[in-house]
Amino acid sequence: MLNNRKTSLKTIVIFWLGVFFVGMLIVFNSVFYFTLKYSFYDKLQSSLLLTADTIKDNFLKRHHKTFNRVILIPQSERYGIYPLISVVYNKKLKVIATTTFKLKLNKGNMIFHKFPQTFFIVNSPKYGRVLVYTKRINTPLKGFILVATPLSNIESKLDDILLKMVLLTPLFLLILLVGVNIILNRILNPIKEITKVANKISVGELNQTIPLPKHNDEIRELVTSFNSMVLRLQNGIEMMERFNSDVSHELKTPLTVLKGEIDIALRKERSVEHYKHILEIMLKEVNYLIELVNEMLFLTKLENEGRKKIELVQVDDSLFNVLSQLSKKAKEFGVKLTLTHLDSCEIETNSTLLQTLFINLIDNAIKYTPKGGKIDVSLRCQNDKLLFIVEDEGIGIAKEEISKIMDRFYRTEESRNRDEVKGFGLGLSIVKKCLEILDGKISFKSELNRGTRVEVELKNVKNVMKM
Repeated sequence: MLNNRKTSLKTIVIFWLGVFFVGMLIVFNSVFYFTLKYSFYDKLQSSLLLTADTIKDNFLKRHHKTFNRVILIPQSERYGIYPLISVVYNKKLKVIATTTFKLKLNKGNMIFHKFPQTFFIVNSPKYGRVLVYTKRINTPLKGFILVATPLSNIESKLDDILLKMVLLTPLFLLILLVGVNIILNRILNPIKEITKVANKISVGELNQTIPLPKHNDEIRELVTSFNSMVLRLQNGIEMMERFNSDVSHELKTPLTVLKGEIDIALRKERSVEHYKHILEIMLKEVNYLIELVNEMLFLTKLENEGRKKIELVQVDDSLFNVLSQLSKKAKEFGVKLTLTHLDSCEIETNSTLLQTLFINLIDNAIKYTPKGGKIDVSLRCQNDKLLFIVEDEGIGIAKEEISKIMDRFYRTEESRNRDEVKGFGLGLSIVKKCLEILDGKISFKSELNRGTRVEVELKNVKNVMKM
């Protein structure tokens, strides 16, 4: 079964950081303790070695004439060790000199005389664990020097350090986790705010935004991205609502006409000619609906398949073919269609999208140019850029409407009568989608009743040749 219990991100982070800190503290404390321990032992061994050399070079040389009896080695601070256990043996392991502090060695420990110098630890009933150093000497007599000191002082210090580490480690860990908790709260507060705002957001409530944090960091970037996403969603919802409204409006008129004609036909019997007239009206409206659906399907197809087929296209040939197709329509509208400039060039693109772009912009100019008007078309290739220009003497576009004309189903006030200007307001939406896929730019310059100039810019042009 799935575990549906909610786990806080902060809890997870603190848990794993706690595990990490515990591991690190154990490793650090272990390394520190054993390093310190070996440092103490090494220092003590060096002191024993130095003490043995001092006894040999100073004390024995001063008393070499009295080796026939046991000499007392005084405990002195200059040896650097207290209490100092020191014994001097001759080669027969007879005691020549000794300190007041005695250390009993068993026969097993006396094997040291077989080695030039050695360290070993013995257990003493009086002193506990004792570190012993022995050194073979040849002058002023042949024998051995044994120096030793109890380990109780060092071991008590090490035990004290270990106890403090054991006691302080949990406290240090607690302080670390409290600090981590404070830092995480500062980091996660904006995320909590995002969650709170996200829970409030619905289709009807897209005006919620999160205040930007003071610091320019990743959290600020996240908040900025979230606010941008909400804004895009808001624009998308508005476009969908406007799209639904426009589609309903476009469908309502032909459907109303169809219903009206059918009602008239069913009220009473009519003549054959009248029925024929009604069917012609109905056919016109059905054709209108079919064209509308085809335009919408084509727009959807562009969105789904526009980037799939990229090839090297001869742009001037493509434009020339489009002009040949639309020249007949221009004559029907009484509009003069002229190619004023044509550069020969190639571009890596989708040929269908490029032709669609040319067709819709030129067709739009033809539809909105009055009879007797003129349309100039030019294709210029400069460096690696292609510039396609359509300039007409049409009805023009008001400045406040230029930013909206590429929205779906949008038509200017001058073009809303579908009997005078045939169209659905999808042509420039198709152009916009083509340019998004082709990574192109478009700009409009227009004056009411004076005409419109449309410029399209595309990149990655090859093989430029002036015509």
